[in-house]
Amino acid sequence: RSSGHVEAVSRLMYLVESREPVGVITGPDGSGRTRVLERTAQELQRTGESAILMNLGGVDDESALWQLAGHLCCNVRSSLRRHELLTALRDELAGRGQCGQHTTLLLDDLHRSEIEEGVFLRFLTGIALSGSCPLTVIASARPEIPPELAEHVYVPIRLQRLNATESAVFVRELLQRLGLPPGACDEQAVRETAAQRGGLPARLIRLCDLIQGYALA
Repeated sequence: RSSGHVEAVSRLMYLVESREPVGVITGPDGSGRTRVLERTAQELQRTGESAILMNLGGVDDESALWQLAGHLCCNVRSSLRRHELLTALRDELAGRGQCGQHTTLLLDDLHRSEIEEGVFLRFLTGIALSGSCPLTVIASARPEIPPELAEHVYVPIRLQRLNATESAVFVRELLQRLGLPPGACDEQAVRETAAQRGGLPARLIRLCDLIQGYALA
């Protein structure tokens, strides 16, 4: 809920609304990449857009293609060869386009995937860039933009560590949402808590969970 995360979601929404083919969000681990993608998917679905969120951690090309087929509800046989599967996926996306449906594919943890041949990314970017199927591909990675996407990204979105003020605000609001009484953590404690976590929201959340457990014990 920091200003940087709100802005990142807004920029991703604008990217999709503008029908840009490719987008990338980068940032250090714990900076909130996954949460931004989740929030963007929720906002897109709320507005009636088709949004598919996939986590590619530990996934190779073949598994990613089959995972996508499952999300698209393609009626495909497990015995299909790769080129047949690619054709089925392309036909499904084209059919959605003919029905006036634009699909946004959000790929999380691309840097943790085992996609080496690049078939999956080349296939998706090829479709998105060709305009033959209304598709936007948004990927998250750390910290560099994947080379397969770099040349196609107009404006990359980068998440930064929260500064001291943002970290303190983040901790204060999070503790309130966790249900701690107002006096459970004074301002000095909030500032010190925020300073210990290096401006990374994921670390701040874990620490606040520990504070909540201790305060309510």
